[in-house]
Amino acid sequence: MSKPPGWDAKAIGEIAARHYGNFTKMFEHHGWPERGQDMMRKVQTRVKEHYGSIAAFVAKHEDRS
Repeated sequence: MSKPPGWDAKAIGEIAARHYGNFTKMFEHHGWPERGQDMMRKVQTRVKEHYGSIAAFVAKHEDRS
């Protein structure tokens, strides 16, 4: 099943807010150096480097209720 355009950015944004509080806190948590607008340019690259894929990042942060 293919995902709609922009699903990855939306998923990352939701996880950053829900699990970390915001993008800055997510970057700090992972030790990623970018801040400000640089975070938006690098977030997908950093997530893929750390988790292997956006889908793996989403799976790692799924609610386990």
